[in-house]
Amino acid sequence: MQLTQDQVIETIPSYLRQFVVKQHYDEYNPENHATWRYIMRRNVKYLRQHAHEAYLEGLEKTGISIDDIPHINEMNERLGNIGWRAVVVDGFVPPAAFMEFSEHRILVISADLRNINNILYTPAPDIVHEAAGHAPIIADELYADYLQRFGAYGAKAVFSKLDYEIYEAIRYLSIIKEYPNATKEQIEEAEKTLEEKTNANSIPSEAALLSRLHWWTVEYGLVGTPDDYKLYGAGLLSSVGESKACMSDEVKKITLSVDCVNTDYDITKMQPQLFVARDFQHLIDVLEEFADNMCFRKGGTDSIKKVISSENVGTCVFSSGLQVSGVFTEVLTDASGNEIFLKASGPVQLSYNDTELPGHGTDYHKDGYSSPVGNIKGFGKSLDELTSDQISSLGLEEGKTVDFSFESGISVKGLCTKLHYSNNKLVLVTFENCTVKGKDGELMFSPDWGVYDMAAGSRIQSVYSGSADKEKYNVYPPKSDRTTIKDEYSKEQLQLFSLYQRIRNMREQNTFLLSEIEAIHTELSHSFKESWLPRLELLELINLHSNGNGAGLRKKLIDELNALKSHSEQYDNVITAGLENLV
Repeated sequence: MQLTQDQVIETIPSYLRQFVVKQHYDEYNPENHATWRYIMRRNVKYLRQHAHEAYLEGLEKTGISIDDIPHINEMNERLGNIGWRAVVVDGFVPPAAFMEFSEHRILVISADLRNINNILYTPAPDIVHEAAGHAPIIADELYADYLQRFGAYGAKAVFSKLDYEIYEAIRYLSIIKEYPNATKEQIEEAEKTLEEKTNANSIPSEAALLSRLHWWTVEYGLVGTPDDYKLYGAGLLSSVGESKACMSDEVKKITLSVDCVNTDYDITKMQPQLFVARDFQHLIDVLEEFADNMCFRKGGTDSIKKVISSENVGTCVFSSGLQVSGVFTEVLTDASGNEIFLKASGPVQLSYNDTELPGHGTDYHKDGYSSPVGNIKGFGKSLDELTSDQISSLGLEEGKTVDFSFESGISVKGLCTKLHYSNNKLVLVTFENCTVKGKDGELMFSPDWGVYDMAAGSRIQSVYSGSADKEKYNVYPPKSDRTTIKDEYSKEQLQLFSLYQRIRNMREQNTFLLSEIEAIHTELSHSFKESWLPRLELLELINLHSNGNGAGLRKKLIDELNALKSHSEQYDNVITAGLENLV
C-alpha cells in the first residue's frame, strides 16, 4: 500500500513534524534531472565493483532508479517492505532530532538536489546523498539494526549549547556553499563563523564524540580490511568524486575502533583518513562499547555533572524509574561522591516510562524541582524498595505527618498527602507543610514554598539530554529560519533547461531525430559554449540510435567536450568519466 506524504507525516511523533516539509516534484528543473542521471550512471558503474554487496540490491529495494529523481511516495512504498519510512526535510536538522528519526526507522531525505557546479561533492545534504547514499544499505537488516540503535543512543547523548551553535554554523555554510549565486565574502564569513565555533569546542561533548562515530561509519565508512575493502558510507556512495578519490593510498585506511571518536572531521573537504569495519556486526560492537560509557547507561554523579554543564534540558532517572526532566543546576554528594540531592530550575516534568505523570507537567513544576536521593536511614533501602509493611512502619501514610531521615543525613518532615505508585512501586511522595534539611541543618525546602513532591530512588541510574515525554515537553529547538535559498532562474538558464527537456523527451520517447539533435547543438554552440552535460547527453543519443548517421556531429561533440576539459579540474573529471561511460 502506497502512503501519501501527509499519511506518513501523521505516523511520526508530533514534535518531529516541525522539521518535515513536502517534496514538490515539479520544482526539479530539467538540469536537476540530468544531474541526477549523470551522478547515478557514473556512481552505479563504479560502485558495482567497489560498494558493499548490499548497495545494488538496496537501490531496487528502496525505490531508487538511475534515470529519475526519486518520488518520496514511491520510496515509502518500497521502504515499507523493510520496516522503514522516509520524510522530506529542508537541509540539516538538529542532530538529536536526526537521531530520533533513525530510532523510529525513518529516513530523512533532503529534497534539494546539488547544483551542477557541485556535482562531484556538496557539503549540503541533498537527495543524492540521502536517497542514493543512505537508503540502499538500510536494506541490509544488520546495518538497519545499527542505524536504529545509533538513533536511539544518539537521541539521548548529552550535548552542549555550543554543539547547537556549531550545528547552525554547519547548516548555514552548507546552504551558502550550495547556493550558485553566493558571493566569495558570504562563503568566507560562513567558514570563519564555523571555524570560530569549532575552535571554541575544546572539550567535545558526548554528542559531539558520537557524531564523529556516525561520520566515520554511517557517512564515510568502509567495510573489510584496510587492504581489501568496500564502500558503504552514504557520503562515499553519493559522491562521484570522493568514492573514487578515497581508494587512493594517500587516504589512510584505519581499522575501526572506538578510538575513531578522537578524530574530528571537516564537512567541506574530502577526508584524509577513513575507518574500516570488519563487517556490520563490528559496527554494532563498537557502538555498544562507546554506549557503555554514555551517561544514559552509567548514571551517577559524573553524568549529572555533565548534564548540568550542558545548560540544556536533561533527564535524570531515579532507580525507581521516576524521570525528572529540566535544566539541572546542582547535585550534592556524600563523602564517597555519590549523589544525595538534585536540583533543577523550572520548568520541570516528572514522568514514568516516558509518559508524563498526571498533574506533574511543566505548568505545575514551573518554578523548578529538588529531591533527596538515596536510602532511608534504618532500612538500608530506598522508598521504592520498601515493602508495604516497611512503608507503614516508617509512618508514611496519606493524611499523616511523617518525620524521617536519609542515610546521607538529609531529613524530611511533613504531612503526606499522596503516595504515587507505578507498576506497584512507590515512585513519588507528595507533602504539604514540609521541611527538608541537610545533614548540617541547612534548609533545603521550606513549608512556605508550597507543596513538596519527593522522588523515590537509591541512585540516579540514567542521565540523558532532552525530556522524557517529548509529546508533553518538546525541547527541540524550532526549525531553523535559515532555509535553503531557492534559485531565481535567468532567461538564459530557462533557455538551457528547455534544451535539457528536449533531450530528455527524445530519450524517454525512444525517438531519434537527427535534425532535432542538430538544432539543439546549434543553440548550445551559440549560447552555451561551456555547458558540458547536455553535450554528453546528445552524444549518448547519437551513440545509441544513429545507426551510423550523424558521424560528423558526433565528432564535433567529442571535440568540444575534450576542449572543455581545460576549463577546470572538475570539468576534466566529469567529462572524462562521462565519455568513458558512453563507451
